[in-house]
Amino acid sequence: MNRKKTFKCIAVVFVGIASYAAAAADQPKPATAPYVETIQIQRADDSHILGYVDRGESPTRQSVLLILQGSLCESVAPGADDRMAFTLPPGMARLDIEKYAITAHDHGSETVPCPAAYLAHNTIDQRVIDVLTVVAWLRTHAAWWNGKLYLMGTSEGATVAAMSGPLVAESRGIVLVNGSIGRPFREGWSDAMAASVSAAGGDVSAVNAVRDEAQTTWVKARRNPSAEEQAFGNGNTLRWWNSIIDLRPSNLLALTDTPILLLQADHDEMTPASSARAVAEQFKTAGKINLKYVELAGLTHGLRTLDGKPGWESVLAQIRVWLATTDEHANPPK
Repeated sequence: MNRKKTFKCIAVVFVGIASYAAAAADQPKPATAPYVETIQIQRADDSHILGYVDRGESPTRQSVLLILQGSLCESVAPGADDRMAFTLPPGMARLDIEKYAITAHDHGSETVPCPAAYLAHNTIDQRVIDVLTVVAWLRTHAAWWNGKLYLMGTSEGATVAAMSGPLVAESRGIVLVNGSIGRPFREGWSDAMAASVSAAGGDVSAVNAVRDEAQTTWVKARRNPSAEEQAFGNGNTLRWWNSIIDLRPSNLLALTDTPILLLQADHDEMTPASSARAVAEQFKTAGKINLKYVELAGLTHGLRTLDGKPGWESVLAQIRVWLATTDEHANPPK
């Protein structure tokens, strides 16, 4: 295969990435909730975490569902493109937090570059620290919180949920959707790129070219994790890649007995199902029984059917039932 055709196949991979990135924007947007409270929590570096608490109209003490978005640099404010449309189980409050430097009025998109401060600071480590900071805020500022926390993450957000959930004593349930959890991220990403090129008609040399490109990027990210250089998508700096490529979040998940719901699309073009299957096998080998693994037949990374139709409603309904049941039986905080 000539060089021109090789890079045409590589471009197909990037188009696939952009298509997934728009998945959250494809969901029907909920009406702006009249009961959403905006919160600001100061980080150690004097910047602020911006969050949105939706308690509905409940006057009672509530459990909290913290929803962690994927790898976009868009906003999760009410009505924003990256906010998941999700109906809460009864008696549960919703909390969404923006990534570093993102606001409803200052964010990136498929056509707009990510804010400079976001590029400089956004990493998996930062997102985990933000979760821990938010939980500390809940303990001291949310008199309405009953002390039970649930985390739900999709794609990159699943990585964050899998790493932070086991570190929080109040965690009562962790939901992970289409995240690279059971294999190092670098392996799944390389496999996904190679599979996309092969599906687009690329030959062995084209497949090897994208694998080599990925390996070169990992080397650069380890040697010089710069926020000035990006790779494989808008906003994915070498600093961000350095924070994720070697992570196997299932090692942290194995430290908790908190109930876990792991959902994985079997036609996920970005996160191979082998990663989720590895988690199930790891838990089985360890004799752990707190993981429920569900493989989503015929769905893609963006939770669409193979002919492009939305397939997320049944998935979200399944999550909602699991959360309600788990919360009903969860032990109250000590």
